[in-house]
Amino acid sequence: MLVSIILPYYNSSKTIARAINSNLKQTHTAFELLLIDNNSTDHSLEIVKELANSDSRIKHLSEPKQGVVFAANTGMKAATGNYIARMDADDVAHPERLERQIKHLNSNAEISISATQVNYKTENEELNDFSHFVDWSNRLTSWNDIYQNRFVEFPLVNPTLMFRRSALEDIGWLKEGAFPEDYEWFLRAIDNGHKIEKLSLPLLDWHDSSSRLTRTDERYETEAFFQIKTKYLAKHLKATNNTKVWIWGAGKLGFKRSQQLLIHEIEIEGYIDIKKGKQLPNYPCVHFKDVNKDQHPFIISYITNRNRRDEVRAFLNSKGYEESKNFIVAG
Repeated sequence: MLVSIILPYYNSSKTIARAINSNLKQTHTAFELLLIDNNSTDHSLEIVKELANSDSRIKHLSEPKQGVVFAANTGMKAATGNYIARMDADDVAHPERLERQIKHLNSNAEISISATQVNYKTENEELNDFSHFVDWSNRLTSWNDIYQNRFVEFPLVNPTLMFRRSALEDIGWLKEGAFPEDYEWFLRAIDNGHKIEKLSLPLLDWHDSSSRLTRTDERYETEAFFQIKTKYLAKHLKATNNTKVWIWGAGKLGFKRSQQLLIHEIEIEGYIDIKKGKQLPNYPCVHFKDVNKDQHPFIISYITNRNRRDEVRAFLNSKGYEESKNFIVAG
């Protein structure tokens, strides 16, 4: 089973050899490693060319248009494998990564995309804020958990993805825009009916640094995530005939973010809050203890606090609400 590993890079001289060698040590040896240079100005290209001369499975490509979207798409268009795996230049794949993900997909015909847990590595303890995200993401392994949390954050770590070629042909390439391209592709995959599971094994060391795109590019900022998730959330609400919603979260941030739904023709009937007597201009606001399915048939939670998010879920379940059917968590 041939796997195409897509690895774009830009000025990665400090880490690229480590990333490449981790792939060359895979227990599944039938792969092509597509390395896509995106206008590097350091010694990355020299390192890549030297390693490419030592292993025929390495194929070197270049993409002149700047941006990870264009570089990754160049790799995917050149891929010849039955399966396609993503990889980043600063990460380390564990030796059994490809073998286990191939088995995962081969034994689960209904799954289009396989992901894995990760080990979080940071160059500086001051950057440790992503560890909370990794802990949350690593807990979400089943299709149901991934699906229910798709509008919370991106519940996968992109360089752990492996997917069938047929899935890529259906979902399409990465899109360029003012949004995180990997999260948009993930939402589009689910919107197209593709299922995803995550192996309960950390098969990648995910290295965090001050120069990582998730820290330096405005497309990965929180508000960019909310804009693209709102688009797909609204699309889902229309498809399920839930165009009139109640919003749990009447604070300034929850109000601001939920108002984006109006752009997509979703009607907000009112807000729900933990404070009794809270008032909002133009909207009714009810205390959460007064929530019931007759008067508030569909609720979207915009509560971003991790612990409170689960409390909202538990409370709504106790009131007879079913996730996806009667409520969605989007914060």
